[in-house]
Amino acid sequence: MDFVCLLFGVLFFAAGGLFYGGKGHIHLAMWKQMSNEEKERILIRPLCRNIGTMILLCAAIFLAGGVWPFFKQHLFVFAMIGWMIVSGLDVLYIGKSKRYQRKPSAVR
Repeated sequence: MDFVCLLFGVLFFAAGGLFYGGKGHIHLAMWKQMSNEEKERILIRPLCRNIGTMILLCAAIFLAGGVWPFFKQHLFVFAMIGWMIVSGLDVLYIGKSKRYQRKPSAVR
């Protein structure tokens, strides 16, 4: 067992759960600095679920690395590289798509 991987897995699992549940974004400094108008333009629930899912996926990789020595020795690096590629593509998708923005007519 690799206790460092387990520790990171548990920490990422907690952070991912906070975001997935919609409670993580309120602790971010950038969110606190945004005006109410900017906050109203964001569909925060689906965005938090997206971010939470990505963090939970990272937690799963770390937990697997902590529990299974074979995974840690042979697959961990490839899994993390894959996660980084997928999360980078996800960030691009979030930035380019309008999925997480309210339509102008829906803003109060």
